[in-house]
Amino acid sequence: MRRVDAGRGSRAPSCLRAKTDTRDMRRTFVTHAGQPDQGSWFADHPRAAIPATLLPFLLLGALELLPGTVVPALLYFAAAGVWALYVTPKLLGLPHGRKSLRAYCLDIRLLPMAPVGRNILLGLAMAALTLSGILLASLLTNHFVLDWSTVPGLRWVKGLTRGIWEEVYFRGIILVVLTRLYALRKAVLWTTAIFALVHFNPAEGGLAASLAAGVDVLSIFFIGLLFAYLVLKTGSLLPAIVFHYTHDVFVNLVQNVPGADATTASVLLYSFLWTALAIGAWLTKYTVERRLGQNRSAEPLPRDDSLD
Repeated sequence: MRRVDAGRGSRAPSCLRAKTDTRDMRRTFVTHAGQPDQGSWFADHPRAAIPATLLPFLLLGALELLPGTVVPALLYFAAAGVWALYVTPKLLGLPHGRKSLRAYCLDIRLLPMAPVGRNILLGLAMAALTLSGILLASLLTNHFVLDWSTVPGLRWVKGLTRGIWEEVYFRGIILVVLTRLYALRKAVLWTTAIFALVHFNPAEGGLAASLAAGVDVLSIFFIGLLFAYLVLKTGSLLPAIVFHYTHDVFVNLVQNVPGADATTASVLLYSFLWTALAIGAWLTKYTVERRLGQNRSAEPLPRDDSLD
């Protein structure tokens, strides 16, 4: 059975109905303080900006191949962070020209994080949904074994890079760059397709294994859609980061079914996982729009001096 790991690892439209004004995403190079940005070649050529953003992140992954366990993982985490938070805004000038760190973080939705509590809880709720769906599928195979060795300390460390920086690169930088080329929905689809293909793991074992690898990529695509939907509905990367990190850390724990029939286990896995993703999209929409409705109802009525 394939490991559905979004860190290496429903209908699409339901995950894309974010009420975001695409024109705001295509704004000119002006900082949030209202001052003109310093332009850059990559900011003027967004198609070239995609590989300039993605390839260094992937190549830096070679740091994890260095001798050792925790240290190489931490090196990758640190290097990816330097590239995302210094090289990208200061040297490459992405996504909208050279900016201050704060203005850059606002552009890619790393800021604001508020409401922090709600965003963290929403991310945890999404992870609980997907992990519960996978666990239920595993239990129905009658081969599930609870083995905490599938969640080693190293996985918690590596999960930081997957959970934090994959969201910054994909749902942050790349998504914003693509919205300068395409309408929002198309930009989300392209971003999610790139995210899924990056996680493609060529399988050995003939046609059946290749089909399984293809379905695995499709699942990662659907998970990526929910990541993007979370970001667009909340206006923050934080819930997607929490969701991504938590899912990746515990996915092997709930998917441990040694000896199970591969076909049966896969059918159960993807059925329950995809259902959980659809529920997650609905829950996100309900939670965010309900809070917006409460905020509107709490606003005082405008004063009418004619009544005095």
